[in-house]
Amino acid sequence: MNTKTLYRQTSFTNSDFPFSIKQIRTQNGQPDILFHWHTDIEIIYVNEGTAQFHIDYEYFHSQPGDIILIRPNALHSIHPIQSSSHTMDVLHFNLDLIGITHKNIATLKYLQPLYNGDFEFVRRIQAQSPGYEEIKQSLLNCMANGREQGPFYELRLKSQLNELLYLLFSHNYIVEKKFSTDAYRREEKIRLVLDHISNHYQEELMIEQLAELCHFSPTHFMNFFKKQLGISCMEYIIQYRLKKAAHFLQHSDLAIIDIASQSGFNNLSNFNRQFKKYYQITPSQYRKACL
Repeated sequence: MNTKTLYRQTSFTNSDFPFSIKQIRTQNGQPDILFHWHTDIEIIYVNEGTAQFHIDYEYFHSQPGDIILIRPNALHSIHPIQSSSHTMDVLHFNLDLIGITHKNIATLKYLQPLYNGDFEFVRRIQAQSPGYEEIKQSLLNCMANGREQGPFYELRLKSQLNELLYLLFSHNYIVEKKFSTDAYRREEKIRLVLDHISNHYQEELMIEQLAELCHFSPTHFMNFFKKQLGISCMEYIIQYRLKKAAHFLQHSDLAIIDIASQSGFNNLSNFNRQFKKYYQITPSQYRKACL
């Protein structure tokens, strides 16, 4: 199965030092981060507001102070709540940074199994969780050092990331994965469908066609999709197309009617209606706001 289109390569400033920190602020429900995956570890500190996180088919609403853990290769999405502004600091780092390619006992016992999916993360650490303050301080220290980038910060950061992983292991926030054949098969089916949508969003997509990929009846497929992702398949397709349209509006000079067509909408009035419903402004207003 080709999953390249679902895969997001994290943009590291220095590919030889795969580490990044960014702050994401949302308002009026935007931006909405649809399902994707990457090979990096992602750790999020929620500063303010609330959003719906969906990680490996578990979803929850975050609260200020939450620490969110996303393992390598986990399917995940983030949906801001319409009435809430939301700010979060996001740390990405690749296990290459702390020596996954080095053959030693620490790599074999912890890093390689973590990358291979033999360990799983507890998705959320809250203020009342064991070890919270120690883990929070360790995470914030990593972020501060990564932002400041003082002399020899690379050496210090590698040490800090190892300390952070040690705390997560020792407080049982990284644990051995309980293998489930059913869960694995469900994930494979969902990845197959999402990848097909990503490859063919410009074309007409039929529920019957997507159901056939999973060897399900259309009714069973629709129930399966919504149960796994918390959103109907047609809603997901519309949101995916709107995300593509927003990208074209921001990064191209194409006419809006052409953007609608290239995003999978064969009716301009329907595109305008769906876009305004989702973004609260018209496509033209969105383009002007991006200038």
